[in-house]
Amino acid sequence: MSTKKKALLLLLTATFIWGVSSPINRYALQSMHPWPFSAFRYFFGALALLPLAIRWGHRQAPAQYFYQKVGRFLWLKAGLTLGFLLALGTGLQMFGLSVTTASKSGFITSLYVPLVAIFVFVLGQLPRGKVWFGLAICVVGLLFIGNQGEENGFNWGDALTLVADLVWATHMLFMGYFAVRVNTWRLVASQAGVCFLLCLFMANATGTMCTWEEFWSTLPELVWGVFSVSLAYVCQAMAQINTPTTTTAITLQFQPVLGAVCGVLFLNEPVTGGLIFGAILLISGALVAQRAEDPVKLTKEHKHYKGICAARVAAAVLVATICGLSLLLTYPKTF
Repeated sequence: MSTKKKALLLLLTATFIWGVSSPINRYALQSMHPWPFSAFRYFFGALALLPLAIRWGHRQAPAQYFYQKVGRFLWLKAGLTLGFLLALGTGLQMFGLSVTTASKSGFITSLYVPLVAIFVFVLGQLPRGKVWFGLAICVVGLLFIGNQGEENGFNWGDALTLVADLVWATHMLFMGYFAVRVNTWRLVASQAGVCFLLCLFMANATGTMCTWEEFWSTLPELVWGVFSVSLAYVCQAMAQINTPTTTTAITLQFQPVLGAVCGVLFLNEPVTGGLIFGAILLISGALVAQRAEDPVKLTKEHKHYKGICAARVAAAVLVATICGLSLLLTYPKTF
C-alpha cells in the first residue's frame, strides 16, 4: 500500500471515530458537566497511550531521519501547546454541545476547514480565489443552519462551537508542524496528559467536579475517550507526516456528516430542510476551498505587498469580530 493510501486510511479512521463521538458526547453531557467529562476522557486516553509512549517513544521523529536538528525537549513544548489548545477547544465545544444538537454542532465545526486557509493567509501566504469563494458558501450554509425558528435557531451553543473552530484550525496547523519533528506516541500522549490536567483544574476551580454516581453512569462514554482522544489523534498525527494540511482538512471535513447521521439515528434529533441545505452548502464550500492550488508565499517583492498586509490584519480582526458578536448576540437569549 502506498504512503498516500495509508495516510488516507488513517484520516478516514480518525474521521469515523470523531463523527461517532459527537452524539456519544451529547448523551453523556446530560449527566455530567463538560469540564470533568473532558478531564476523564483525556485521562483514559493518556492512560492508554502511556505504555505505548514508553515502549516506542524513543524512536526518531521523521525529521531526524533527514538529519534535521530537533530539540531534546521539543515533545514537551509540543505537548503543552497542543494540550492547551485541546483543553480550550474541547471546553468550548462541550459547553456548546450541551446546548445545541449534535447535528448542528458537527456541521458548524466543519467551518474550521476554510478557517485553516484564512490562518494561512494571516501567516503570510496567499490562498487562491477558490478558497475565498468556498468560504463565502460556508457562511451562507451557516446562516441556513441557524435560521430554523426560535427553538432551533442560532443559540449560545452554536456560538461557542463557532469560536471553538478557531482553536481547532490553530491546533491543526500546530499538529502539522510538530508531527514531523516529534515522535508520534510522545506527541499524542503528552497533549492528552496536559489536556487532562487543565480540564481537571477547571473542574475543581469552577466547583463542577462530578460525583461517583455521575462518573459510573457515564463510564462507557468516558472509556470511548481511548478512541476519540488517543487513537484518532495518533491517526491524524501519523497522516500529517506525509499529508499536506489542506488534504488533511478535506478528509476530516466529512466528520460532521457522520455526526449528523448518528445524531438522527441514535438521539432522534430533528431533520429540517434548512439543516440539510445548510449542510450541503457547508460541505460544498469546504470542498471548493480545499480544491484550490497551494498558496503562494508572500514576500516584500510582491507588487501589492502593503495592501495584502493590511488585508491580513483585516481578516484576523473580521474573524475575531464575527465570533465575538455571535457570543454577545446569543448571550441574552440563553441566560
